[in-house]
Amino acid sequence: MSGHCSVDDTGGGTLPPDPATPSPCPSPIQTRALDAHLQIADSSYMDTKRFTVFPNGLRKSGKVFLYPVSDIEWRTFLQQVSKRMKLNVGKLFNEDGGEIEEYDVIMHDDVLYAAGPGEDFKMPDLEDNDGSGSSRDWVTLNVGGRIFSTTRSTLTRHSDSMLATMFGEHWNSSRDAAGSYLIDRTPEYFAPILNFLRCGILVIDDGVNPEGVLQEATFFNITPIMERLVGLVDRRAKKDAFSRRDVIAILLTSSTNASLRCQGLNLEGVDLSKLDLSHINFKMTNFRAANLSKCTLDNALLQEADLTKADLSGANLRGANLSGANLEGANLKGANFEDRGGVRAVLDGANLKDAVLEEVNFSGANLRVANLRRANMENCSLRGADLAGANLEDVNLRGANLHKANLTGANLRGANFDIRTVSSR
Repeated sequence: MSGHCSVDDTGGGTLPPDPATPSPCPSPIQTRALDAHLQIADSSYMDTKRFTVFPNGLRKSGKVFLYPVSDIEWRTFLQQVSKRMKLNVGKLFNEDGGEIEEYDVIMHDDVLYAAGPGEDFKMPDLEDNDGSGSSRDWVTLNVGGRIFSTTRSTLTRHSDSMLATMFGEHWNSSRDAAGSYLIDRTPEYFAPILNFLRCGILVIDDGVNPEGVLQEATFFNITPIMERLVGLVDRRAKKDAFSRRDVIAILLTSSTNASLRCQGLNLEGVDLSKLDLSHINFKMTNFRAANLSKCTLDNALLQEADLTKADLSGANLRGANLSGANLEGANLKGANFEDRGGVRAVLDGANLKDAVLEEVNFSGANLRVANLRRANMENCSLRGADLAGANLEDVNLRGANLHKANLTGANLRGANFDIRTVSSR
């Protein structure tokens, strides 16, 4: 017979213990004493609350606190947490980022994050549970809706770049619902930048414009590839550009009565001087810094064309349409826009800022709301021209002929007139 208490199978009574073995079953007095001890322990547990505090933005180096339920003065409590955490704690946040300002709000088994007095809540990286940093180094990016996975060490490879700042120790970037860092840029142009940061080689897929990649490199200040990208953009521009010989070949193989469609061509810097380019559609064509001196551009369509710093001195543009064209800094000295046949040259909304317009014949031309700021229009003929709403601020109009010109609503602030201008008006 064992010395433990057992049940009698026959009568259900308790069998007497073996006299040779001390009985482990508590006596009634012992039972009452044990119950009282458990009640005291349970009452003591109910009077305390246990919670865990981590440093802001981390899920490691935390401390477990056991404090009484009774109210504690908040400042004193923060001082005690600071001492235990060895941090200057000025704020406590819950797991959702809500700031806690009263001790009573803290509940049993809460997880809290301790931050400095002026610090905002930082979402902890829950993947880095082992504290090694290996998982935490991986990040997910949402670039313009496309997801990229990479490491912080890759993104911070060039210390002076914006990406190094964005993913440094003290950056708190916005994230989407999945936790990916949000970057509002074009993903097709960002991909070559990320590939360069990974392996140090610039690879641009077919169909991706190097100019867009250059814009990304400039935006993120990835200086090691900017010079190479500038070279790629320049070479592409030269490759796409037409030469004088190409233009002459087109002219020689077309009928003189045909209206050629040369819309959107790249003729930047090309010498087209003295050519007959009348009646040709050059809408949105790039003539930047091109030589068009003494050209015949009668009735040509140059709407929204880029003629920045182009040379059109002595050119004939009778009846030409330059609506919305950019002629900033262009040289049009001695150009002729007058069409005696009654077809008016159109330059409404054109940008002629800082252009050289000396001795230009704008007689009867439409220059409504054109920007002529700081242009040199000395001895220019504006007889019967429509300049309503045009910007003539700081324009040199000495000796200009404004007879019957429409200047309604024009900005003439700082314009320079002389007696010849007034008398001709």
